[in-house]
Amino acid sequence: MNLLAKLFGFSLIFFLLILSCRKSYDPPAIKGNNHYLAVDGFIQTGINVSTTFTISRSLNLNDSIPYFPELNAQVTIEGSDGSSYILQDTAGNGTYVSSQLNLDSTLNYRLAVTSQDGNKYISDFVTPKSAPPIDSLTWALVKDPVSLQQAVMIYVSSHDPKNNTHYYRWDFLQTFKHISFLETPWGEANGLIYPYDVNYSTHSCWTTIPSTNILLGTSIALSQDVISQALIANIGQNDPTMDIGSSFLVRQYPLTQEAFSYWLTVQKNSQSLGGLFDLQPSQIKGNFRCTTNPNIPAFGFISASSVQEQRLYISNKSLPGWQSNPGMSCPTVSVLQDQLNLLIYNYPDTSYGPYHFEGDLIVSLVVAPKKCMDCRYQGGINVKPSFWPHYD
Repeated sequence: MNLLAKLFGFSLIFFLLILSCRKSYDPPAIKGNNHYLAVDGFIQTGINVSTTFTISRSLNLNDSIPYFPELNAQVTIEGSDGSSYILQDTAGNGTYVSSQLNLDSTLNYRLAVTSQDGNKYISDFVTPKSAPPIDSLTWALVKDPVSLQQAVMIYVSSHDPKNNTHYYRWDFLQTFKHISFLETPWGEANGLIYPYDVNYSTHSCWTTIPSTNILLGTSIALSQDVISQALIANIGQNDPTMDIGSSFLVRQYPLTQEAFSYWLTVQKNSQSLGGLFDLQPSQIKGNFRCTTNPNIPAFGFISASSVQEQRLYISNKSLPGWQSNPGMSCPTVSVLQDQLNLLIYNYPDTSYGPYHFEGDLIVSLVVAPKKCMDCRYQGGINVKPSFWPHYD
């Protein structure tokens, strides 16, 4: 063995010894059970309006669950006049909703929460702001410089003639239509097949999903309080939510400078990290805190304001060539029926349902997977929203 080979052999042995002595280090902050309370929402002022807050727990880096809702909390809005309004989580998913309220915009309000573990949290009293109207909601079909494919860009424009807003936040609810892969006029219950009512169908459904990004804008550097063509959505080509059409309900909220700074920090920490020169994580401090133990962190910034809304509809007919083609395996089976009573249903596989009848002298029933004939298996409801256009 020559000298080079010996040196390589010794180096290899030394390297293996180092590897065998290395131990993984998991910082306590990562392994700890640090699930802190976080609130997201705002107190809505106005006539016959409802306030909604999402209350959840923060996640650790090694958590496998995507969302940790805070259930069975006691949540109230408190007014500076001593009034109190209860919010309830009727869906059992951490979304707390008030009844229709008439909150006076001349009063101050705060949020109070008693968590499931008995800790009490409270926000600062905040002064409501008035939201200026949305001037326009527009969209354009453009070429995305990243994907090099088409994309739908949605823009919002607004202004405050009183020059009082300067800081804006938006979110939106997207409602899209989807259909089952097969369509049937038949249902089954208690061992019998029955025809659906002519006004009932499981072929068309509508699903509503909230926006997920933090959408902010400011006019503070301008001589006038104007927001022009702020981008609030970027939908990539062949997105399945655009296979038929989507309706976007955009909501606009005014923010204080403190609230804007808070949400800007959250935005930077959650949406702008990942590259070497990206902004680094910073501590998020809101106006919501734990009063039973000040050492327990809590996350959220509570604001109070009115809200302005505007709806935009985009049809797939306006997007030439857009189609996701999701596809689904929908095997059918032909079953010979009792010719004296064709409406008896006894197919043993409960994941299947009646699709259609076939044959003249001898009639068979064709069954198919329920997931292929009922759009609700894809989510949503089969009740057409009042705002949905007749042509889609």
